[in-house]
Amino acid sequence: MGMIQNYELRIGNCELKTDNSRSGFVNFRFIIGIVFLFLYFTPLPKSDLFSQMTTIGVALPLFEDSDDPSKQQLGSEILDGIRFAATNFDKTNAFQVKLDVQDTKRDPALCTSIIKDFGDDSSVTCVLGPVFSSELGQISELGELYKMPIISPTATGDDLAESHDYIFQLNPSYEVRGKLMADYLFKQQSKKNIVVISEETYGVNFSKPFEDEIKKLGGKILLSETYGKSDQNISTIVTGILSIIKDNDLFLNVANMNLAQRQKLESAGIRSTLMDSLTTMKMDASIYYLFGKNAKKICDTMSLKPFKLTNENSKFLQGYIDAIYIPISNPAEISFVVPELFSNGLTFYLAGTGDWNNEKYLDENKVFLKNLYFESEYYLDENSDNLIDLKSKLKKTKFKMSKNFLFGYDAASLILDIIGKGARTRQQITDGLNATKDYPAIKSKMSIDYHGINSELNILIYDNGIKRVDSYKLRKTP
Repeated sequence: MGMIQNYELRIGNCELKTDNSRSGFVNFRFIIGIVFLFLYFTPLPKSDLFSQMTTIGVALPLFEDSDDPSKQQLGSEILDGIRFAATNFDKTNAFQVKLDVQDTKRDPALCTSIIKDFGDDSSVTCVLGPVFSSELGQISELGELYKMPIISPTATGDDLAESHDYIFQLNPSYEVRGKLMADYLFKQQSKKNIVVISEETYGVNFSKPFEDEIKKLGGKILLSETYGKSDQNISTIVTGILSIIKDNDLFLNVANMNLAQRQKLESAGIRSTLMDSLTTMKMDASIYYLFGKNAKKICDTMSLKPFKLTNENSKFLQGYIDAIYIPISNPAEISFVVPELFSNGLTFYLAGTGDWNNEKYLDENKVFLKNLYFESEYYLDENSDNLIDLKSKLKKTKFKMSKNFLFGYDAASLILDIIGKGARTRQQITDGLNATKDYPAIKSKMSIDYHGINSELNILIYDNGIKRVDSYKLRKTP
């Protein structure tokens, strides 16, 4: 048996010494045991990191006293996402989070009372919810009153977060969506001459800011018309679009050109395959489609004489209108808007809102779609590491992933990320939200440095399926 060395232990002002004897070693072990028992049963000070906890208020339309599952679905699925994010956070962080969940029943008056109670409770550092714009508008002044950040995962109304410092909208507003799509078309796609067709009650929420932004950037709104939700055709609008083309566009007929003229076109960069197609189909082609904005000058140098369409012309490839922006109110409207545009040669470039993000209706109309771009806050990248990790974790739980679940999960994950980085007070969380840029949420990136509104959206296309081509951010202007 090895030698037992001399030990010296100091506890406060007390001192214990042992010698090489067996009794000294036993006494030393006894004292150490007493010390550990004392530490084990003595509560740590509340200032200790491991005992710290913050409370997040949750205000959702849960309809807990209702027997109608359809009324409960939205709130309960969002709550599932919030709870799952909080559970994961607590597993990996010493700083714990408590959820104080309250049922707004979609009642603005009740919602107001709930937010006031949260505001009076100093342990509540922020509130997730409400989810409806009507509720958020009702309580928007309370955020500033209590200096408490109120974060809506879903509300899209205008003049909510933009007008109130402590209100945040993680779902882009109508104004942001309209401006963002205008910004994308003008700056990234060089679309400057635009026609707007919008549904008259809901769609106009997007079309007004879209049109204002296009004009501000230097583009033109050639025509802006609306249709009713109950309409089954847009024939009068199509007539107006065709009239603009006939009055302003200029055309060439390749089928009527001689060999020398065709050679001139080819030397100007026009593909021979395109000329063959135009000849076979006996189709008039816009000089702006063929040569771009300097088309008239190019035609003059080649001694080509373009012409305007007449009423008898039925087949043409226009180039005067760059894009048609169509904010619909329901995906079902795709089925009568798109075929009518196609039958009149007007599906050259379509742009839309998030309501176009419906694969069922797009698949049903895919023969009519050539170039379709639209924004959306919702797209799942199946190759994303974050999504793969989330799906893996969900397999071990009762939770099911849905669009509503992700609204809750992404919102809670963002707040918990800010808390995890050290934000402990209402103001620190507010500052963290205002500084958020390109946060990698599951369904889309989030940037909230635009007046408290998420200003980043997926840009999607339809090409035998919905695909993401970009994540685009609307920049804040002074």
